[in-house]
Amino acid sequence: MKIGKESKIVAQRYLFILNPMAGVGGRRDFLQLIEKACTAKGVKFKILFTRSPGDARKIILKKFDKYDIFVAVGGDGTMNEVASALAGTTGIMGLIPAGSGNALGRELGLSLKPEQAVYQLLEGHPIRIDTGLVNGRRFMNVCGVGFDSHIARCFAKSTSRGPIPYFKAVMKEFFRYKPETYTVEAGGNITSHTAFVLTLANTSQYGNNAYIAPGATVTDGLLDFSALRPFGLLGALGLGFRLFNRTIHRSRLSTSFQTTEVVINGENLNFHVDGEPVKNNKPLRISIDPLSLNIVVPGKAISY
Repeated sequence: MKIGKESKIVAQRYLFILNPMAGVGGRRDFLQLIEKACTAKGVKFKILFTRSPGDARKIILKKFDKYDIFVAVGGDGTMNEVASALAGTTGIMGLIPAGSGNALGRELGLSLKPEQAVYQLLEGHPIRIDTGLVNGRRFMNVCGVGFDSHIARCFAKSTSRGPIPYFKAVMKEFFRYKPETYTVEAGGNITSHTAFVLTLANTSQYGNNAYIAPGATVTDGLLDFSALRPFGLLGALGLGFRLFNRTIHRSRLSTSFQTTEVVINGENLNFHVDGEPVKNNKPLRISIDPLSLNIVVPGKAISY
């Protein structure tokens, strides 16, 4: 791969990795759009489909030397697989957001219209961003324990996707869930938190413009810790409002700080990475891996 002026990519070879279950995965017109756009730009490309979890990583390992840019087309699961395979390497990731939350795509200013995102990709430039690590698992957006991890497990069993089914799952489980107590070690301090949600964020949001860590950025070399104490229905309404107007950190129910690493202990340590549930019974060791992923973003080149 060669980098031209303003870090524009030249002589590209694109491998599009599509999740057929994503919104655009099986659309013939979208596949034709990729072909038309790449042909017009004079770049080499290929489209491959995943069939099961783990396929994206296998594809990248097999094709790593044959392509310059590996494009994840799908939701946060596909995004996480592609990014996890490329983090720490010289490979470059592209992203066409086509999922339910699209946190990373929103964070990077990518269009949520796949047709526009294709052109942003082909006319974009690469930057380096941070990624997170939790017990060896990579995450780009958020990882956490508590209610959001519980919902991730419930949602994973559902055949429906999108904001509405997710909201239904939240409402169904809200009154059943019992908050847990966690011990948190960070920066030489040990604190205890009885928390409804406990999150470490690399991006500022969960997705769908729900901002759990309004001050987070993907290039600052820091993770944003957020713990929300238990609350009732009225508290939930207030927190919901704050979640979407970027003021969750100002709530009296919130505890937040920035860190480079943290250790979390507790009785129930099942967690999620980018919305994917992970079974676990060991202490969570979470850290930032600064500027570890090359990814294409739209607009003029920015130096970090």
